[in-house]
Amino acid sequence: MTKIYLVRHGETAWNQAKRYQGQTDIPLTDRGKQQAKRVAERLAGAGASFLISSDLVRALDTAAPIGQKLQLPVVSCPLWRERYYGRWEGLTRAEIQKLYPEEWQQHQEEPLLAAPGGGEALAELRERSIKALDWVITEYRGQIGIVVSHGGLLRALLAWIAGRVQPLYTLDNGGISIVQGSSLNDIALISVNDVSHLA
Repeated sequence: MTKIYLVRHGETAWNQAKRYQGQTDIPLTDRGKQQAKRVAERLAGAGASFLISSDLVRALDTAAPIGQKLQLPVVSCPLWRERYYGRWEGLTRAEIQKLYPEEWQQHQEEPLLAAPGGGEALAELRERSIKALDWVITEYRGQIGIVVSHGGLLRALLAWIAGRVQPLYTLDNGGISIVQGSSLNDIALISVNDVSHLA
């Protein structure tokens, strides 16, 4: 069995402003840096032997204190990047609805197939997240480890594991979810969005 602690990166200014970040590189706020430190403390006794991060700066900056605390190198992997939102990136929901009403409507009516802002469809994101998970299970078979990623990708992945098409979980900045399995066929959801360490 491979056990994976899935961490959503710490807070950014665009999280605060509720702007679509996608693959735009936005750094952590001071609060986000504190969240990263608390995640590191929470996972210090997890027995992790590997640490993987999305290659976006907000994920890497969340992974850095975890790596320091656990004395693990951070392996950067673009498969764990956030969903690409194209021209929606940097905008709020209200701004998107005003600027691109037809795109927003399509996004609501065909959430799996619509490509927001000319970006990545949810179906594409889900396939990428499954590929990312499969790589970790194969590469680190039977180990315990940590992956730092993003709300959109992690929600899509957890929904797939739970047998759902649409993302159904709320994932907070610095929240930790756990999955475990020996292959994609038996991967199980152990816990979702543990934020007890952030209180």
